[in-house]
Amino acid sequence: MSEKITYSIVIPVYNNQDGIQILVDSVVNYFQDQSSEIILVDDYSMDLTWARLKELKQTHPEIKIIRLSKNVGQHAATLCGIHESCGKSILTMDDDLNILPNEFSKLIELKKHSSAKVIYGEFHTKQPLIRMFLTKSYKKLSKIEGKNKGRGSSFRLIDGQLARTISQQHSNFVFIDEFLLWYTHEVEFVPVEKNENQRSVSRYSTFDLFQKTSHLIMYSSDFPLKLVTYLGFIMSSTNLLIGLFFLYRKFIDKITEVGYASLIVSVLFSTGLIIFSLGILSQYVRKILRNQNNEPLYYISEKEC
Repeated sequence: MSEKITYSIVIPVYNNQDGIQILVDSVVNYFQDQSSEIILVDDYSMDLTWARLKELKQTHPEIKIIRLSKNVGQHAATLCGIHESCGKSILTMDDDLNILPNEFSKLIELKKHSSAKVIYGEFHTKQPLIRMFLTKSYKKLSKIEGKNKGRGSSFRLIDGQLARTISQQHSNFVFIDEFLLWYTHEVEFVPVEKNENQRSVSRYSTFDLFQKTSHLIMYSSDFPLKLVTYLGFIMSSTNLLIGLFFLYRKFIDKITEVGYASLIVSVLFSTGLIIFSLGILSQYVRKILRNQNNEPLYYISEKEC
């Protein structure tokens, strides 16, 4: 049966007892004429979401519902749904209908003419000033790591084999979009329309977004470690030149203060050496972090044997 399924629609849900009916009806209606499966993962909701899902299962036996034993976050819940999927392509979306299911047609149409393993639906939304500043700052910093870093959204199409491969990625830090870029650069983007009738409020506070962004930088980026390495190299080189300058003054200009030149040279040289050594150690830390996060060595895009 899995070979007959073209699309697996995976939706993490959380505390959405009032909107779950509309969500399920809209997704089911859009995909009813297509070879598809719908998987809803309840991320340990504290309201009646799970009870509503079980009721909907009676009227929509084709949907699959999963309840997690604790709240693990949107990305981990999505990976759980992907792990249970069978489709040739995986479609993911949020449960707030911020983007309507019919917008998947744009991703699906692009996939027909593209070899991309991942296709994101991009849209623009108004945000408070602080959140907008944090978002843009993160995206600017992400560009240092790669042109596709910091782009995309939870509205995506992923190659089924690739998606189920990353679903086996288990670590303390889970961020699907980072995992995808670990495996492939075959990524494309398509504009989608935001549902203007949906006035949902983000479930992430500004503090949550700041914390998640800092974790993302620390776990998945080696930019801070590279910064320490470059800073150490620059400072050690600069200190060496300054030290040589004071040695020159000691022997040529005859500095009269006893011990002044030797003190300056030793302080500058040792400081530069310490910072440079920290930079080298940081690269080893990065390699350990990569192994800890199970970052893959390669992923086969196509194969003919």
